[in-house]
Amino acid sequence: MSSIMQPKKKIYIALKFIIPAIIFLISIGFVSKKQEEKLCKKIVITIENQQGNFFINEGDIMDKVTKNGREMVVNLPFDNVKLKDIEQRIEALKFVQSAQVYRDLQGNMLIDAVQARPIARVFNPVGKDYYISDRGEILPVSERFTARVMVLSGSFFRPYLEKNLLIDQAGKDLFNFIQFIEKDKFWSAQFAQLEVNKSGMINIYPQVTKQIIEFGSVADYSEKLSKLKIFYDKILPDRGWNRYERVNLQFKDQIICE
Repeated sequence: MSSIMQPKKKIYIALKFIIPAIIFLISIGFVSKKQEEKLCKKIVITIENQQGNFFINEGDIMDKVTKNGREMVVNLPFDNVKLKDIEQRIEALKFVQSAQVYRDLQGNMLIDAVQARPIARVFNPVGKDYYISDRGEILPVSERFTARVMVLSGSFFRPYLEKNLLIDQAGKDLFNFIQFIEKDKFWSAQFAQLEVNKSGMINIYPQVTKQIIEFGSVADYSEKLSKLKIFYDKILPDRGWNRYERVNLQFKDQIICE
């Protein structure tokens, strides 16, 4: 009987040492995997709202992530990476409207950046031109890319160039008019330039015909555009496309052609 128990005792003793060893090795592997998951394996960048405008690219964002290559992030533990700081650096790019920086379960850093979208370009005779974004923000021009948008000119814009177009009611009203034109397929194709003086009075220069359109203020702009549409649809086809040099829409219920 004792001879039968002896092998069982040996097996028990062996298992007593082997099982903890197996558990230990599994634990090491699990901890190692966990440690590996805490490292930044890869940076994945997505840029939204480009719509044919390429003012920023992945390289611009990577420069902000790594501080122009001075700080490496890949293979660094996420505990040592300040995601909020990276997010703020990316948002400091003028053409970035907003950014989100976060990590996924695979250990990747994900960066979702939304590009600002210009809707008009301000001609500045005493310095560099500017863009106005679809949020009324002032954006610099880019050496990399030029947006095909309507041109704005005139002394009206000078107080806004260091701020944005929404700092007062006059700027907001003009911005709403510019937005309306940009979103309307007919008018955005028709207007090449808005010239706006200090008082907010507008002259419009069309893309095709040679008439200067004396639009006046942005007040009642829907009514004025309706009158201009009548001018294009009925008067020009009948009288000739280049017969008139000026069209005045400032007076109620009148179209004055000269």
